[in-house]
Amino acid sequence: MTGSRIYKIMIAGLLIIIPAGLLNAQQKPVFSQYMMNKFLINPAFAGNSGHTSVNLTARQQYSGFANPPRTFLLSGQTRLLEDSWILRVRKVRKKTTQASRSQNVGLGGYIYNDRNGLISRTGFQLTYAYHINFKNAYQLSFGLSGSGFQYKLDATDATLTHPDDPLLLNAKNTFFVPDANAGIYISGRGFYSGLSITELFGSYVKLGKNKFENYKTLRHFYLITGYKIAVSNYIILEPSFLAQATIDNFQLDISTRVFYLRNYWIGFTYRTNNTLVSMVGFKYDGLFFGYAYDANLSNMRSYGGGSHELMLEYRIGSSNTRRARWLRPDVSEIGE
Repeated sequence: MTGSRIYKIMIAGLLIIIPAGLLNAQQKPVFSQYMMNKFLINPAFAGNSGHTSVNLTARQQYSGFANPPRTFLLSGQTRLLEDSWILRVRKVRKKTTQASRSQNVGLGGYIYNDRNGLISRTGFQLTYAYHINFKNAYQLSFGLSGSGFQYKLDATDATLTHPDDPLLLNAKNTFFVPDANAGIYISGRGFYSGLSITELFGSYVKLGKNKFENYKTLRHFYLITGYKIAVSNYIILEPSFLAQATIDNFQLDISTRVFYLRNYWIGFTYRTNNTLVSMVGFKYDGLFFGYAYDANLSNMRSYGGGSHELMLEYRIGSSNTRRARWLRPDVSEIGE
């Protein structure tokens, strides 16, 4: 077996076993608290609630392994609402008022780094969203994102059978891939539902001049639906589900969160890949904090360990003075 053949097998093996970074059914980073920041899975959510928010999420998977997969993501989103109604005087001394900004446009973006073993992916997304109000009760949103990511293979710590392999020496170990995402989202009166598609371009993996025809980014489809029920003046219940699919894989998250006094919550998710997620969080003024622990229920749990995820968000503009006249807080915004 030649050195080039060995190197190709090594690359293929890396691409196959990555659970949360690249090119199998879970190419994209996995997040358990996506219901706290739906913008991560649906671009139409950018600016949906009328707030300006900055979110930092850090996740470590399989804590029982050395050098486990890690993901860091920083996101921001806002709504271009009318800050005020300004008075304009025309030359004919006719006074008129008009909004200083449009109130239908949402903007957002994020940057992230996802590392798994020898391979890392660093990317970004920029999003434009448009929101339509229906009867001052429901909102229909559309979103489109341009994105890009860089794959990098770091073989510094790898043990290679033929380190002088021409394929390894001549290969470019980093490459950049542009991509795009799209989504639609509807919400109001406690109900929300959204459908989104990511990795629209479906690009192939290519290291230098070597193109791996069997490995490409897969289109991901997300369907999220939930309903927040005011059980009492103190307790709100939120059942929800998230269906994720690619051309060869399907995964379902079934979740329930319970809010107390609108400032504290606990939640649980069962994921059909034999994972049970426990969540807890609280809100203080404009600061939101959340923690999630993923427990693997398969045979891997005895040595792989669980996954930890921290979420910190700062929200600006929750008062009505920053929001459009018809964008009033309702039960559907609790915990978002």
